[in-house]
Amino acid sequence: MKHSRSWSFLCALAAVPLSCGKASAPPSPPDGSAGSSESGAPTSSSGTSAGGSGGSSGGAGSAGSGGRPEAGGTGGASSEACDVPDLVGLRVHASGGWDPLGYPPYALDGCQLVYVADEQGGGALRLRDLASGAEIVLEEAASHPRRPAVSGAVIAWEVGDDATSQVRVHHQGLTRTLTGDFHRAGEPRVCADAVVFTAFLGEERSSDSDVYLYDVASDQLAAIASAPGQQRFADVSLSHVALTDFSEDPAGYFDEMESIADVVVVDRGSGEVITRQAPGKQAFPLLASDGAVVYLHWGSVHPEPKFGQFWLKAGYPGEPVELDVDLKEEMVQTNPAYVRPSLHGINVDFVDAPASVVGLYRVSLSDLRAPVATLVPSGGVQLLGPVAGRALTLVSQQQPDQTLSLMVVEH
Repeated sequence: MKHSRSWSFLCALAAVPLSCGKASAPPSPPDGSAGSSESGAPTSSSGTSAGGSGGSSGGAGSAGSGGRPEAGGTGGASSEACDVPDLVGLRVHASGGWDPLGYPPYALDGCQLVYVADEQGGGALRLRDLASGAEIVLEEAASHPRRPAVSGAVIAWEVGDDATSQVRVHHQGLTRTLTGDFHRAGEPRVCADAVVFTAFLGEERSSDSDVYLYDVASDQLAAIASAPGQQRFADVSLSHVALTDFSEDPAGYFDEMESIADVVVVDRGSGEVITRQAPGKQAFPLLASDGAVVYLHWGSVHPEPKFGQFWLKAGYPGEPVELDVDLKEEMVQTNPAYVRPSLHGINVDFVDAPASVVGLYRVSLSDLRAPVATLVPSGGVQLLGPVAGRALTLVSQQQPDQTLSLMVVEH
């Protein structure tokens, strides 16, 4: 445990060098430019490049602790949109079951779909252009890719198992592995100019961890949050990073049943830190395009409900936590567990299954003082891994062969 360490936050990213592996030049990267890949050259399944059209995630700008920062989150609105894609017959590799932390094996931004295809005796990571249907392979199945994230030209994912995981980043045709003063890395999230991820100091699930940020333009890597215990489950926008801090927990690490945590928001420009202290556990924050932060909340009574039961809340970092609101009047329930919400711009999509009646909901943060969760007709008897888009939601359903089939729900 690193209980003797104090909080440390990013103030000058450019001053910290990046440690990463060598790169070579593969043909036909997604944006059509010359690029590189440590894990092998991305290959096209159609002979053409799969150029994505997703743009910047939300607008730029920031505000201090007294205001509402204008900052696009991971799912910020893309500058372009595609027609409803035809994904019939597409199978996604699920590694024998749903992700134990609720990360879908697919991600969507604009016309770009990144998914773990069920092939090669496992799952290979593919990038599909939904407008043209062109695809390239970003990572072969032998590397065990999982947990992809995409925003504009930035794509990130994990490779390896829980004890040896690494984070790879693909940007402008270059694929690189992020390395530094840590043992392993995982849980990546992205915006149009950066990647955040969890850096573990050991191979155990209880090992201390920090949150790192990789700036794709400057090619720089730095620890943005370092404190006693674990800091994990980050999200990033053009101006802020939100993360889960377990330093107040007696054990200091994430535990589904008993851990205590707060959400922390860091201004990427000034380094200002807002710790949103509240009883119980608040975790898995998402940053909206209007600066709001959405998160999951569990009460302070132990043992807590399973991860399949939580309160879904939202508020503004610079306002008191007491003003945060429930995005649904009742506790959200999912079956199976670990089906987490998704956010695009100011729209939050989540699955709720009270009394085993499965429903997909969308709630807008446009009026945070009176949010209304609207049931979206989906026709699904089981819905997993909602991924919010501008006018659609991507969900999946488990198949008898343990793969996932994707389904597009229009709004």
